[in-house]
Amino acid sequence: MPRQRVDMTPGEVAAFLAGKRVAIVGTLGRDGAPDGDPAAFSWVDGEARVKVERDGRAHRNLLGDPRVVCSVEEFPSYAGIKGVALHGVARLEEGEPAGATFRIAAPRIESFDFAKIRR
Repeated sequence: MPRQRVDMTPGEVAAFLAGKRVAIVGTLGRDGAPDGDPAAFSWVDGEARVKVERDGRAHRNLLGDPRVVCSVEEFPSYAGIKGVALHGVARLEEGEPAGATFRIAAPRIESFDFAKIRR
């Protein structure tokens, strides 16, 4: 039996991301080990932006290696799990004393919506 498709349409992805304010930002440390940190998230004109702590681990990692995965999820119940992973490159947009904002150019977007599973 073929696997059921649970991915979101581009419109569903945009609507989902527009309502989210927190993401997990996956980066690579200087030693090549993965790190994950929470970040403020926004979806602006079809692009993701994350704000991380200035001089924090994610900020330092992204300045050293801009490859990133940004994960945004919700899980009110098993049947309601939804998420989007944005795989791409982070570009520093602006900095301020408390934080640094990166725009994520995401050539690969993966999504899932468990509500689409036929039961």
